[in-house]
Order: sequence, then structure tokens, then C-alpha cells
Amino acid sequence: MNLLEEIQHYWNNRYSGYSKVNQKELEGIQRERWKEQFKRLLPKNQNLKVLDIGTGPGFFTIILEELGYSNITGVDVSYKMLEVARENIKTYGKENSSIQLMQMDAQNLEFEPESFDIIVSRNLTWNLEKPQQAYSEWLRVLKPNGALFIFDANWYAFLQNESLEKEFEAKRQQAIEEKLEDYWQGEGVDEEKMNWIVQQLPLTYQQRPQWDMEYFSTQDGISVEMEEKFGDLVWDYEEQLNYGATPMFCIKVVKGDE
Repeated sequence: MNLLEEIQHYWNNRYSGYSKVNQKELEGIQRERWKEQFKRLLPKNQNLKVLDIGTGPGFFTIILEELGYSNITGVDVSYKMLEVARENIKTYGKENSSIQLMQMDAQNLEFEPESFDIIVSRNLTWNLEKPQQAYSEWLRVLKPNGALFIFDANWYAFLQNESLEKEFEAKRQQAIEEKLEDYWQGEGVDEEKMNWIVQQLPLTYQQRPQWDMEYFSTQDGISVEMEEKFGDLVWDYEEQLNYGATPMFCIKVVKGDE
């Protein structure tokens, strides 16, 4: 298998456990916290075409439709993730939902240029073999004056950073001692396999979001801004312990008139 197939295979095995993490968010305070942030960040015109890249179990598509956006497409490379996304939309989403789900590689999108007004993506870029190609594709399918929102973190950077690893292990141990869920284990998690995959990925060895900001700053007609520690706005206490060593950031990219 090539690396993309290895990644796809991993998430096809991880789908159920990962969906349960998303379901906890949909049933917890995170749902309202994310909605509040989207109200703050996203354009208010609910007729805009929205694309969720790396939709996974469908978390973003569900809450965006809840906010009134009516033209939403979610894509993911894992067909198993899309299966649970459909189930989650039925359980947690709007009745008669119009969300469209498609299997697709985020690095090779099968859409016409300038197809979407808003693009969102969460916890995906770190896991891509060709992140520059992916960002180029995302900009290609974004309409002029459209906005791209990337929510991500330096996931697994602790494998290359001793001080980060100590912080990660301390927070993980605290979560265990407080009898909270350890998100780094559980159903479908293959630590050895993921650690191998991570070592093949280019962004494991980069400082982010600085890398992302530098990439977008070199693109013509693009404005970019960033919020660090975005996770503080949306995570609950359990997530703060599990993810605290790798803070989530938000990057907003606006494509100018061409």
C-alpha cells in the first residue's frame, strides 16, 4: 500500500471509536461552543455553498446545517467515516437533512474551480502526505471573496520534541488519574501504526501554524490571519487534558477578487 492507502486503511479501522468521540461533542457543551464560534467567524449568508474537507463522522456538517446553512457538502477519504457520518446526521442532525457526503481525497478534489463560498476543515492537514498540494486544491475550489477556515494542531509533534512529550504524558496521566477518557487509546486506535504513519508525514517535522501562515503568505491575492489556542474556546475539560500539549489553532484565509 502507498501512504495514502495506509492512512485510509487506518481511519477505516478507527471510524467507530472516532465517531463516539464526535458523538460526545454533539451531546456535550462543545456543540454550542462551536456554533458560537461559527456565528462569529463565518459569513452570515446562509445560502452560501459550504464544503467540509475531512468531514469524518460529520460533526461540522451537522452543526453548520443547524445554524441554517442549507448547501453543505462533506468529503472524506474514508468510506467508513462517511457511513458513520450518515448515521450521525440521522441521529443528531436536522430532519430531512440536505447534507451531501462524498468520498474524496483532500489533496485531489473532484470539484470545478471556484465552487464553494466557505470551506472548513478540522484536524486534517497534519495527516496529509502532500499538504501544499491540498492547500492549493482548496484555494482552487474556493470562490473569489470566499473564506477558508482551518482548525488544526501540531498533532503528534511530541514524537519529535522531548519537552512536548513530557507535557503530553503528564496531561495524559492526569486524565487517567481523574478517571477521564484517554483519547489516545480506545476502540480502533493502533498507536504503533499511527506512530509509523506520523513519521512519514511532512508536517510532523514543521512548526505550526507558522508553516501554514508562511505558505498562504506566498499566495497571490490571499489574506490570512490566525488565532492561537482556539481550543480554549471550544474544548471541554476532558479535551483540555487530552489535547492541551498540542493547542488547536484557527487559520482564516480569504481569497481576493480575481
